[in-house]
Amino acid sequence: MKVLSFILFAIYGGLIAALLLLQPKKPAEPEEMDAKIVVIDEETEEPIEGVKLKIKTTDDTCPEFKLTTDENGECTFTYIDSEAVISILRATKSGYEPVEIEDYDLSKFEDDDLVITMKKQDMSDRGQQIGASGQLKITLMWDDPSADLDLHVIEPNGYEIYYEGGTEGHMRDRSTGGSLDVDWQPGINDPDNIGENAVWPRSPRGTYKASVVCYGPEAVGPVDCTVVVYQQDQPDQTYTLSLSGQGDRQEIPDIVVE
Repeated sequence: MKVLSFILFAIYGGLIAALLLLQPKKPAEPEEMDAKIVVIDEETEEPIEGVKLKIKTTDDTCPEFKLTTDENGECTFTYIDSEAVISILRATKSGYEPVEIEDYDLSKFEDDDLVITMKKQDMSDRGQQIGASGQLKITLMWDDPSADLDLHVIEPNGYEIYYEGGTEGHMRDRSTGGSLDVDWQPGINDPDNIGENAVWPRSPRGTYKASVVCYGPEAVGPVDCTVVVYQQDQPDQTYTLSLSGQGDRQEIPDIVVE
């Protein structure tokens, strides 16, 4: 009886082993690989923190995403398909010229990091290209075309110049000649020339209070921007702001016209 039990046990064990051998092997999990991007200043070669990167790839595991560089100017992502490419990469930061890279092979990350150099932009010159000029000109600029920022200016008489959705009622003060002559809107205006401009051909004396409001969309943020104040017979004043997201409002120092 013991012999029979042993034989049956051996047969049963053999069948189990055979079934295990016949089962198809699970394919090996694809290996994830790290890609590091480093952004540095072209002139100083110092790392740039807060650069926003929008990336599209042909790798199905990471087709489109956004990154922001850390204090070391670095950011990383993982990919699987080494034969895929970065179809488009756009790097932006207020105060720097945007950088675009196309058709970059992901396989290159196996040997080295991608180092991007960014050149500082003369925001004063850039602002001169937006809107009209006058005795007082206040220009708002940013680089993220998905963000909708609004320039607001309260004049010495208390009137607030800004774009009010669906109406142009606050875009001009006929009593002072001040106007918001450029109002940029995402999806409508040129994404390579983003900015808003308030101008006074003859600016009344007094204190002007300028601020920037992040109108939207809700998902955007933080957004870096630059405001340049051009005042007749005065040096240009440049201010860099960072808005946390929709609804955030940031002010610049008061502008005094004497």
